Order: sequence, then C-alpha cells, then structure tokens
Amino acid sequence: MHRYKIIFGSALLAVVSVLLQVYKVAMPMGIIDIDLVGVSWIVAVFLFGLSGGILTSIVSALGIAIFAPTGPVGALMKFLATIIMVLAIGIFAKKFGLKKKPMIAAFIVCLIARPVIMTLFNYYLGIPLFFGLSTEAAITEFPPEVFLIPNAILTVVDFGIAYLLVFSTKLRSRIND
Repeated sequence: MHRYKIIFGSALLAVVSVLLQVYKVAMPMGIIDIDLVGVSWIVAVFLFGLSGGILTSIVSALGIAIFAPTGPVGALMKFLATIIMVLAIGIFAKKFGLKKKPMIAAFIVCLIARPVIMTLFNYYLGIPLFFGLSTEAAITEFPPEVFLIPNAILTVVDFGIAYLLVFSTKLRSRIND
C-alpha cells in the first residue's frame, strides 16, 4: 500500500475520532464514558496496519488534548487505553494476518489486557491527575469494577464495530485497490 494512502487515511480517521470526542458521542458509565472514539483507531489498524493505527492514535490523542473538554489528561487516558488494543491487533495481524482465528486471539488479549492495565493506570495516573486524589484514596473510593467493566465494554465496542465496518463491507478491498 502506498504511504500516502496510510497517511491520508489515518489523518481522516483521526479527525473522525476527535469529532466523536469533542461532540461527546457517548454513554456515561460512572466516571468512564462508553464512546466510539477508539473505533476509528482500530479501523486504521485493520486497514493500514500497525503503523496506520499508531499514526491515527497519536494524531487523535493530540487533537483530543487540544480540542476536547477532557483536555490532556483525558487524551492521555484514551491514548493509553486504546493503544493497548492497537498494538495487540497490529502485532497479531503482522505475525498471522487478518484471518479470523488470529483476530479472535487478538480480541481475547485486548479483552484481558485493556481492563487490567487501565485499572492500574486509573489508580496510579488518571484519578490522581484528573481528580487530584492520591492513589490510596482512589483505591479506597473506586472499586476495581468501576474501571474493569467499562473498559471491557469499550474493548467489545471498539473491536466489534471496527471489525464489522471493515470486514462485513468491501472497505478493506476498496482501500487496497
């Protein structure tokens, strides 16, 4: 695939992501919103590979930091949460291709890794930065399921919608023509 397709496609998907965050297309679930921001990041991985997914993630995170009401902290947390998935899917795709079994394995890795890692990041980074609480206070005030459940749901939403958009349509073959 030509580099310009990766750069242009990644930039367009980043804009979609930022617009979804700025205009708050989301369903609140406690202190975490179930949104569609990460869908375009995963679409980028499916269409343009690991480099396209990383490029979309970085550009989106910068746009979210500048334009979204959550500011740099929200952008950082969204980046950390979704880059876990971008890396897992990208690495599986690079090693095994985009066949069904490797993508199921990548999804399972994402479904385990994202909630666990983001629970730790929320306790040690997100809550202290966003709410000014110490890690000890955050652990006392917020039980783990406050982070585990929404991040598991976001994994299913991000992966599932992206997968359907790319593989149940002719999008991938049209991009690669």
